[in-house]
Amino acid sequence: LNSALTVEELELLAKRAALAHTVTSKKNLLNWPLKRVNENYGFILSLYKDLNDDIHQKRAVTPAAEWVLDNFYVIEEQAKSLRKDLTKKDYFNLPIIKKGPFKGTTRALAIAMEFVAIVDGQIDEGTLNKYLDAYQSHNVLFDREIRIIPMMLRIALLENVRMICENIKETQKQWNRADAIADKWWSDEVVDTEKIVALFKSTLENMDEANPSFIEHLFYRFRRSGRSYVNVLRHIDEHLVQFGTTTEDTAQKEHNAQAVSTVSMGNDIMSFKYVSSLNWAQLFESLSYVERILRQDPDGVYSKMDIVSRGYYLGQIEKLAKTYGVSERHIAQAAIDLAKSAADLNENSPSVSNYQLRRSHVGFYLVGEGIKNLEETQRGKVKLTHKVSHRMNKLQGRIYIGVIVLITLLCIGVVLDYGLNQVDSFKWLYGLFICAAIFIPASEVAISLVNWSIGKIKRPAFFARLELKEGIPDDLRTMVVVPTLLSNESRVVELLKNIENHYLANKEANLYFALIGGFKDSKGPNTLIDHPILKLANEGIDALNERYALDGTNIFYFYHRKNVFNEIDQSWTGWERKRGALMEFNDLLLGSKDTSFIYHENNHLIHAQIKYIITLDADTVLPLGMAKKMIGTMAHPLNLPVIDEGRKVVVEGHGLMQPRISFDMDSSNKSIFSRIYTGQEGMDPYASAISDVY
Repeated sequence: LNSALTVEELELLAKRAALAHTVTSKKNLLNWPLKRVNENYGFILSLYKDLNDDIHQKRAVTPAAEWVLDNFYVIEEQAKSLRKDLTKKDYFNLPIIKKGPFKGTTRALAIAMEFVAIVDGQIDEGTLNKYLDAYQSHNVLFDREIRIIPMMLRIALLENVRMICENIKETQKQWNRADAIADKWWSDEVVDTEKIVALFKSTLENMDEANPSFIEHLFYRFRRSGRSYVNVLRHIDEHLVQFGTTTEDTAQKEHNAQAVSTVSMGNDIMSFKYVSSLNWAQLFESLSYVERILRQDPDGVYSKMDIVSRGYYLGQIEKLAKTYGVSERHIAQAAIDLAKSAADLNENSPSVSNYQLRRSHVGFYLVGEGIKNLEETQRGKVKLTHKVSHRMNKLQGRIYIGVIVLITLLCIGVVLDYGLNQVDSFKWLYGLFICAAIFIPASEVAISLVNWSIGKIKRPAFFARLELKEGIPDDLRTMVVVPTLLSNESRVVELLKNIENHYLANKEANLYFALIGGFKDSKGPNTLIDHPILKLANEGIDALNERYALDGTNIFYFYHRKNVFNEIDQSWTGWERKRGALMEFNDLLLGSKDTSFIYHENNHLIHAQIKYIITLDADTVLPLGMAKKMIGTMAHPLNLPVIDEGRKVVVEGHGLMQPRISFDMDSSNKSIFSRIYTGQEGMDPYASAISDVY
């Protein structure tokens, strides 16, 4: 906090600003701040070059100028960052000040400008928090305004630096004038007082007042010369009387001004660095009134979600508020009230199902199926465009098929019209031939065009996620499994190395890793549990546990299935191959003994305690920390599966989730085929024939 202000004074200034700021949603497209940012940066850059020239010519520069010379890279980084980060879409979506000195400016920028001026560029989190809290006690900010405050502060700091640089430029100009007189005096072997006074007077004639920078620097040079300048001082003091000052008073005034400029420039530069390093997400959560409401989520899930998921909820609230023409706080409170009502019903239930858990979470009414319940609380406020959009979402399947059919028929019609104009007889037969020939190509064109358009227009579905900040809890124990064929001993060594890498990238308590092996197809059963390959795999798993399982609980496990006779292929294979391995492993975890597993090392693991299974291909890489993210996603209430007991199907949430799969560079370059089909971003091998729209 500025030493000149107390906390009470700071809060009073914030409240006065809040009362003075009346806003409108009307956009002012002419007041684009990046134009001023570029002007400010251009001026500072020009001064920086001039100061470098002064240094090369061995001219003195002010202490504030030294800050610019030493930290120009910081200013340059901030200007570049603002150009990249600030978008017109975000800025012109902010409320505008209707009157006063900041008329036409966004409220967020006005707040930043006033705050930077009050604290003289010395920003710290506590002071900013107090100021904005006091401001919101009289004028609540939108979440989008709070989110953009960091950029507005950087714009305000750059404006402050520009103002100080203007003073530096004027000071350097006056110092150069003083240097010219001092150099002239220094070059004369005999001190000519009258000549020096005449030069001094001619300089003053071009000024409205005695410039402190000029006078202070001139006498600084005189003092450093080693010559007697008493007579010069006496004559010059006589001429300063007309300006109502003396050399001593003028010098003191200049020293004070230089001290203020130096401190202010130092504050601005240090605040640039501070603002860039500050945890704005944490500050936002402490300032957002909507965030405070959502943290009343009755099941407590909202506070446990990661920052991306919470941000998605806030963005959805902003959209709904615009749709219904109400405040964001109103939407948030309505959703919380619905969640609390559902939670009250759950309290009277002997057991709470996933169906009930979903409905006691605030997100169910913001991004889930419960949004229709939220809409019912806003009757009469829904805009016509939203009603149309909502109706189209309900019919999106029919619209999707209809548009494809329409484009297909259009393509066929164009080709048919052209083809029939080329013949004079048997047109009906020729027409049938054209339709049959062009139907598949036309439909492929239509599907590709519609899918591409939808991919550009419609955003992908978002899955909320728990952060699991304290790690994976006991009730979410997870097993990462790699079902594969054990063809030879070198393959076993490779697989063990891969599992170790998965663990090293995802070291978490309650996360286990298993290799589910099977032999290749054979002409006869192979049930030898003392097979060399099994022995090597088991020894490898034991070695990994000895190396990493320090608390006595095994982390790594090995399971192996016997081959069974396949009547269709007339060979001995693993039952249902990879799919069967996963199904049987799931049965094994549930306590079934009727499986084809002939070997499993599970002495230190209670299978009933495993909640989730993450399945990886043998060549799939599990990225750093990704296992916990996947578990956090699956464990979120909105993603919990709700099963229709009659049909035995998941009707809400998800029983299975498959993330996007991409190939690493090594895999992508193994063959010409992989180079063609993987591309730079990779391709999901299980969905290569299915559009992302599906």
